Amino acid sequence: MEVQSLHLLTNIVQRIFVSIFSTIASFLLVALSHIRLYKPPPQHSDHHVVILDGSSMSLIRVPINVVIVFIKNKIPIIPYSDSAHPAHTALCMVCLEHIDGSHSIRELLSCDHVFHLECLDAWIDVGRVACPLCRSMLLPPKKLLSYSNSI
Repeated sequence: MEVQSLHLLTNIVQRIFVSIFSTIASFLLVALSHIRLYKPPPQHSDHHVVILDGSSMSLIRVPINVVIVFIKNKIPIIPYSDSAHPAHTALCMVCLEHIDGSHSIRELLSCDHVFHLECLDAWIDVGRVACPLCRSMLLPPKKLLSYSNSI
């Protein structure tokens, strides 16, 4: 009888301990996510974008890292020159620093805005596909369609 009651007592203590531990862990995760130190794993769809395939007129899923590399390869990297760009564009609207002759820049094909190479690359790396200034697409639609045809 004594062994049975000891076993029952041990079982109850274990359950209480597990309950307390899981409650503390839950509160800790909520607190960390509230102060943004813990991010839940990304959803599967976060790693892909949907692109219209121009040849078959169907939607295809493409990994976002492939799209990022493609966009970077299509936007030209050029040295900055004051004569080619008017004075009002001499400011990178991502970092708000001046652009001068020592900087390499990317000039967007759709809107002709210019940005520091590093700034626009960082912008693209987080999945943004629109101009930081005017929100036009980074690549004209024909460039996107030529990409989907090459897959």
